[in-house]
Amino acid sequence: MKVFKKEYIHYLIALIIGIVIAVALKPGNGLTDIGVRVVAIMIPCLYLWLTTNTHWTSLLALGLLVMTQAMTANEVWANSLGHFVVITVLCYMILNVCLKETGVIDKIAIWFVTRKFVQGRPYAFMAMFFASNVIIGMFVDNLSLAIIYIGITEVLCKHLGLKKGDPFYTCMFTGVMFGNVLLSICSPIAHALPNIIMASCESVFGITITYAQWLAVGIPYAAVMYVVIMLVVLIWHPDTSAFKNYDVEKVKAEQEPLSKEGKISAAVFIIVVFFVLAPSLLQNVSGFFSYLNSIGVVIPAIMGIVFLALIRSNGKAVLNVPAAMKQVPWPPLLFAGTVSCFAVPLSSEATGINVWLGNVLQPVLGGLPQFGIIAVLFLLAIIMTNFLSNTVTMVLFFNIGAVLLSIDQVNMAAFTIMVSIASGMAAVTPSAAVPSPLFFGPGHVTMKTTVKYTTIFVVISFFVCLLFMPIATGLLGGV
Repeated sequence: MKVFKKEYIHYLIALIIGIVIAVALKPGNGLTDIGVRVVAIMIPCLYLWLTTNTHWTSLLALGLLVMTQAMTANEVWANSLGHFVVITVLCYMILNVCLKETGVIDKIAIWFVTRKFVQGRPYAFMAMFFASNVIIGMFVDNLSLAIIYIGITEVLCKHLGLKKGDPFYTCMFTGVMFGNVLLSICSPIAHALPNIIMASCESVFGITITYAQWLAVGIPYAAVMYVVIMLVVLIWHPDTSAFKNYDVEKVKAEQEPLSKEGKISAAVFIIVVFFVLAPSLLQNVSGFFSYLNSIGVVIPAIMGIVFLALIRSNGKAVLNVPAAMKQVPWPPLLFAGTVSCFAVPLSSEATGINVWLGNVLQPVLGGLPQFGIIAVLFLLAIIMTNFLSNTVTMVLFFNIGAVLLSIDQVNMAAFTIMVSIASGMAAVTPSAAVPSPLFFGPGHVTMKTTVKYTTIFVVISFFVCLLFMPIATGLLGGV
């Protein structure tokens, strides 16, 4: 009852915010009447997303957006639930379910921690385990990855004789959480956030960022931050005496060989990834790859799903699509589509919101050099994302940058990627990211035991983001 009461208080606050904005905010300074209506429904919806939920509130946001007449009903539906972000992430989530159900992900993770050289070396063990998380996570959505790796970590900790509250136990789960933070933003494959902002970049600047280009920045960044993870672990220096209980050969012997279904699903997924990345790299080599590049990244995933659904092994399909669909987390998909839809009125001439926002912020930040503005946006994004939604943070600071930065002086593709990465560095609080409650809720980690080390992690990430801005600009060239 107490929880429900708290929620209703948030609903009332959101309603009051909307009414106050609708009454007090006047058109002018670039803002139109329609823009006022959009702001009056967008801010309360943002508040509800941050304090209550992102499922029925997202549907409400879409309904209210239609009522503002900033977009027609068909435009709202097409740019939200019909947005390519939704179908793209959905298809890769289905493939991820297949990899999980056929044991591929578990097999890869255990392979990393059963190398002979980790025997008796707890830091080598953690380095290999966290590396497996980072590598696998490049291709698996972060919510699924969190569920899978929390399960694997629990098994490993049980094998070591560790329990909740032990520093080694907490360090293991924190390292997995760090990797999950990176992977939700460093790779666009099966991750909603990069796809949302890539669509916004194309809508606002007319710049298309390919998966290969995003990974060209994201992979080096993830590699550097993986080193940072291990640096934080070394600073932490937990008691690892329990590692004497770890027997590489015993763990290896307990693992069953990868099934035929697992081998097929792994092979298909590798082929899908090849056809996602190769076209953008080889489009100038062959007309075939140019054609594949023109049809987008979701087609290979669809074909992979169809192939796995048609192939039979032991009398059943390798991928049971109806069963897989039941495991797909729909609220994040709906949220991703809704956030993508709001990118349209934010940059529309009919609302004037971007012009108004620029006029309001120009006196505050306009006097700074371009890199100074970028540094401030990165810093504020990293601070905000550790307390509020990383998706909302990403969209907000992308739009502020779109207003304040000069496209003649700043590579906006590089800025788009790096402000998104900064907005993804969410690890300090239970509300920092969608998977965070899975770590904090059951008590695998607590703020009391981790705040020192998660703060070190995000502070270093700020400086790495600043370092990577010119690197990303160089990697992307004239994009």
